[in-house]
Amino acid sequence: MHSLKGTSGTIGLHELHAKVTALHDAFLAMGRKQWSSKQLKLFLAELISDINQPSEITPDAQYTTVAIDYRIDKPLALILDDDVALLTYLKDELEAAGWSVVATASPYKAIEYFHAMAPDSLILDLHFSDSDGFQVIETLSEKLKRQYVPTMMISHDTSRQAKLKAYRMGIDDMMVKPIDMEEMLARLDRQLRNKRRLEQLLFIDELTGAYNRKYMHDLFNKLFTEMKRSGEVFSLAVLDLDHFKSVNDTYGHLIGDEVLRGFVAFLKANLRSTDSIIRYGGEEFVIVMPRLEVGYAKQLLTELIEGFSQMSFHSGDAVFHCSFSGGVTLVDEPTSSSHVWIEAADTALYQAKTAGRRQIVATTDSNHFEPMKRKLHIAIVDDDPMIRKLLTDELEEDIHDRLEMVLHAFSSGEQFFQEMDLNDSAPYLIILDVMMPQMDGFSVLRRIRDMPNEEKFTVVMLTGRKSEQDTVQALQLGADDYVTKPFNIEELKARLKRLVNRVY
Repeated sequence: MHSLKGTSGTIGLHELHAKVTALHDAFLAMGRKQWSSKQLKLFLAELISDINQPSEITPDAQYTTVAIDYRIDKPLALILDDDVALLTYLKDELEAAGWSVVATASPYKAIEYFHAMAPDSLILDLHFSDSDGFQVIETLSEKLKRQYVPTMMISHDTSRQAKLKAYRMGIDDMMVKPIDMEEMLARLDRQLRNKRRLEQLLFIDELTGAYNRKYMHDLFNKLFTEMKRSGEVFSLAVLDLDHFKSVNDTYGHLIGDEVLRGFVAFLKANLRSTDSIIRYGGEEFVIVMPRLEVGYAKQLLTELIEGFSQMSFHSGDAVFHCSFSGGVTLVDEPTSSSHVWIEAADTALYQAKTAGRRQIVATTDSNHFEPMKRKLHIAIVDDDPMIRKLLTDELEEDIHDRLEMVLHAFSSGEQFFQEMDLNDSAPYLIILDVMMPQMDGFSVLRRIRDMPNEEKFTVVMLTGRKSEQDTVQALQLGADDYVTKPFNIEELKARLKRLVNRVY
C-alpha cells in the first residue's frame, strides 16, 4: 500500500491515490495485528474491485488543467528555522506563491547555502537551540554589506530591545509569530521589487567590482553590431580560480571573497583598458578582448597566471597563493546569443583543468568545437521499481546542458553502497526514498554524511505527504532538499536543476 500510495499520485492516478491513502491511514490506525488471509482479502476487496474496473473516457468528459510554474529562474528564498513544522509550512506556502525555497534547520548549512546559492531573500528565526539568528547575521554581515539580500527576522520576541538590535544589525524587516502568511508574501514581494529595481540600475558585481552578467548582454549586442559593420573579431576567455573551494573550506568565505576581489583588481591592473571583466558566477569570470586574435589573448593570459600566482593572501598568520586556469576562443561570427562562444571557451577551460590546471587552452575553430561535458552522477535509490523507471526515463533528458549525467538506479541502500563507485572525483546527486526495507533512507543519508568526501554528495529525500517527522529527520541529518510523495516530476526536475547549479 505504501508503494501504491506514493506511485499512484506521482503518475497522475489521483482518484486511486485518494482511495489508497484513506485505506493506508485506516491500516495504520489499527496498529500492529496478525492478519488472516480472509481478513486481508476483505480489507482490500473494495480497492481490488476498483482497480479491476475498466476505465471509461467519453468525448464529453471535462478536464481541468492547472498551470504550475516550475521555472528554475524563480526568486529564491533561503529559510532558517529550527521549528521544522513552521519551516515546512513556510516552504509549501512560498512555493505555492511562485518562489523557489531552500529550507534548513541548521545555521551552518544556511551560511553555506547563502554563499553558494545567492538567494533573493533570507528569512530566519531569532532563536535557536544552540545559537540565534543574530549570530548568523553577524557571520554574514560582511557579505551582506557588499550584496543586497533583503533579510527578514521572525520571532515570538516582541520586545523593543530585540527589534532595535535587529534593525541595527541590518535586518530589513521583522514579523512576529504566528505568521500572517498573506502579509509575509506582500512584504517579500515588495522587497523583491526593490531588489530587482536596484539591480537594474547597476551593471557592477557588488562583491568584486567586475561587471555582472546583465552587462554582458549589452556588451555582446554592441560587439556583434560592430562585427557586422566592420568585420572586427574579438577574443573571449573563461577563467576559473584553481581549487577555490579549498580556499573557502580552509580559510572561510570572507577570505575567499578577498581572493575574488584581489583577482579582479589584478586583472584590471594588467589587462588593456578596452578589455571587459565579467563575473559569470562564483569564481568563474568571462574576459572579452576586442580586436585581439586568440593567439595573442592566450599569450597574455598565460603571462598573467605567473603574475597572479605570486600574489600573497593572508588569513591570520597564514599566507597562501592562488592560481587560475582558462579557456579562450575567437569570436568571428555575429550570432543572436553569446552562449555558443562561452560554451566553446568553457570547454577549453575544462581541458585546461583536466590537464593539470594553471594553464590556458585555446581553440580557434569554435564553430566545430565539440563541447566536453562535465560528469555528474545521479543515483536513484528507491525500492519501488515504477518510481525508479519513471525517474530514470525522465532524467535521461539533460537537466543541465553543460553536464554529462551518469544515471544509476538501486532498489535498496545496501545495493547502493555495494555497487556504486563512491570515490569518483565527479560530484553525486542522490535521490533517496525514506521508506525502504532493511536499510531505510535515513540510514543511507547518515552513512553518506559520515564519509570523508561527504561534501561531494547532494541528497534529495523522497518523504511521505503526512510524515512531518520524516521531513524533520531528513533536514536534521543534512538532506539538501526534500520532495513529498506524490510529487510532480517537473517540480522535482526544477529542484534538481537548482541544486546542480550549486554543484557546478
